[in-house]
Amino acid sequence: MRNAPWWTAAIVMFGCAQGGPGGDPSADVVVGVGSPATPEPDAGPEPATPDAGFRACDPQIAAGDGVRISDTGACPGLLPAKADCAAELTLCSGGTQANGTTVAGATSDGRGSVVLSCHRADVGPPLVNALFVPTQAGFVSKAGLGVDVKPLADGFVASSGSYLLPPPQYDFLAHDGDLRTEQQGGTLFASASRAVILRVEGGQLVAQSFTADGAAAAKAVVGSYAGSAGSLMLGGAMNAAGETLVVWQVYGDANASARWLASDGTVSTPAFPIAGWSSSVPSTAALAGGAIAVAAEPPSGVSTVRWRGVIGRGETAERTAPSWLASRAGFFLLPGGKAMAFGSEIVGPDGTLCGTVDLGAPLVGVGVDGTAFTARSTRTFRIYPRLFE
Repeated sequence: MRNAPWWTAAIVMFGCAQGGPGGDPSADVVVGVGSPATPEPDAGPEPATPDAGFRACDPQIAAGDGVRISDTGACPGLLPAKADCAAELTLCSGGTQANGTTVAGATSDGRGSVVLSCHRADVGPPLVNALFVPTQAGFVSKAGLGVDVKPLADGFVASSGSYLLPPPQYDFLAHDGDLRTEQQGGTLFASASRAVILRVEGGQLVAQSFTADGAAAAKAVVGSYAGSAGSLMLGGAMNAAGETLVVWQVYGDANASARWLASDGTVSTPAFPIAGWSSSVPSTAALAGGAIAVAAEPPSGVSTVRWRGVIGRGETAERTAPSWLASRAGFFLLPGGKAMAFGSEIVGPDGTLCGTVDLGAPLVGVGVDGTAFTARSTRTFRIYPRLFE
C-alpha cells in the first residue's frame, strides 16, 4: 500500500463479530479501545480481514434503539426487517475550533471496508477521508486517503492525496488498502465493477475505462476541444450498471454537452446539448434504474439540491424531472441501483414510495454492500453494516 499517513483521531475497537445476515455471533468476543497513536513496528500482526458478508457489530450498542422501519409493501423484499447490527467511530474533531472537522459522509465497498469523510473548516482539501477495515476486533484504521474516493465491489479508487481537483493520479486499492495499481488522474466515475477517468488529451476529451482492479480497458474519444483546457469544465455520473453520462461545458457558454458511454467504455450515443450552469458544469447523479438526474443551478449561498431534469439510459435529450424527484432533494443510491434513500424515505426507480427507514440520526451515506451511515453528532459516525444489502 502507498505510505499514506495513519489516522490519528480516537477510534473505538470492539469484538462482536458476525457472519452474514442471520449468522451466529463469533465465540471470540473481545472488547477494547484503539489508540490514536501510530502503531509501533513491533506491534504484531494486524487482525485478519474477514471474508465478504462479515458484519462487525459492537455488542454495547443496541442497534434497534431509536430505529423505525415502515414498509408500504409496494417493493417486496427491499426494506430491511430490522436493524440488528451497529458500530460507532468517533473520528472528526468537532466544529467549534477554526481548524475543526465535522462528519460529512461515508461509504463502503462490497467487502465491508468503510471510508469515513470529515469536512474541514480551514484551508486545504474540503474533505479528509480515512479507510477502516472490519476485523474480529472491530474496525481497524488503515490509512488516510485522498480528496476523491469511490467504492468498488472489492476496494476503492482514491486520489493520491493531492489538494488539486482533478488530482494527478488515482490509486486502485484492495479492500484492506493494499495498492493494486496507479493510473493517471482526471475526472473519476465509478460503480461497483468498473471505473472511468475522463481527461483532456491533445485537444480531445478522452474517456479511459478500467476494470475494478485498475486494468485498462476501452479508450474512447468523447469529443474535440480547441480552446484552453483550463476553461473546460467536466462532470457527469456513472449508473449502477456501469454506463456513464459524460458532461462537459466551456466556461462562459450557456449550454453544456453530454454523451453516453456503454458499460464496456465505448461511446454509445452521439453528443447532445443540455442547458449549462454559469460557473460550473451541471451537477448530476445516477438514479435507481440507470437514468441520470440533472440538478438546477442553485442560487448563490444555497446548498440544497433541486432536480430540474432526467436523462434516461441511452437517451439524447433531457426531460423535465418527474414530480416525485423534483419535490425531493439529495439522495443515496442503494446497492445495485435498486432504489434510492431520500433521507428516511426509500423510493423505487419509478418514484414508488417503498417505505421509510428512520435510523434516528441524519443519513450520511449508503455503501456498495448496503452499509448505512448516520451522523450521531458532528464527530461520530454510526455504522449499520449491510443494512440495505
